[in-house]
Amino acid sequence: MIDVHSHVIPGVDDGSRTMDESLQMIRSLAKQGFTGVIATPHDSRRRPLTGLDERVRVLACEIRRFYPGFSVWPGQETYYHDGLVERLKCGEAYSINHTRYVLVEFEPDMAAKQFLLGVRRLSEAGYWPVIAHVERYACLNEEGCLRDAAGYGARFQMNYDSLAGKWYSREVRRCRRLVSEGRIQFLGTDMHRTDWRPPETQAAMAWLEKNVEREMIRIMTEENPLRLVNGEPIP
Repeated sequence: MIDVHSHVIPGVDDGSRTMDESLQMIRSLAKQGFTGVIATPHDSRRRPLTGLDERVRVLACEIRRFYPGFSVWPGQETYYHDGLVERLKCGEAYSINHTRYVLVEFEPDMAAKQFLLGVRRLSEAGYWPVIAHVERYACLNEEGCLRDAAGYGARFQMNYDSLAGKWYSREVRRCRRLVSEGRIQFLGTDMHRTDWRPPETQAAMAWLEKNVEREMIRIMTEENPLRLVNGEPIP
């Protein structure tokens, strides 16, 4: 499997604090069956990230001392604002592995109209938006909003832990329904630290293996992530 959303580069955002902590999280991922990760540190307009490729290279070299076949790709969790397209074009913000795919988060309480406008602007600029932790946006509960966003070219990433709660939780039932209906293209840990949002997928995988066809799981966790890093269209 490939984790498409992680804050595993040490010392650049509110994620991993040290290289040792990054390696601890990667060890945990590897034990859970992962063979690759896309490093997606937060974008900051006040302090733009520099040298992303070199940071990823250093991290990958450290990881391969323990897991020779483990892959790491560069990316970023961008934050939607009016100037995001311009920042992507000038290199102040990063797409995923230098492809057209952009992992993007929005304000959780953003109105549907503004949400869809943001998705459309990215698409019209030639980017393929991947909506980070899709479960957080209230507007996607509105009838047709998720469908319309997909129509503008958006693809959707959900966090594993959103599938792992109690069956009677309204939010958990909604997330599981979206996955079961085939509306989610990617799953990610959104791991930050060993003691805060660690990479834990076991409970979610247990539910998936019991309730979702194996081929659909494979597509979300293996096939689509590979398409993502290779810049290939996702049906």
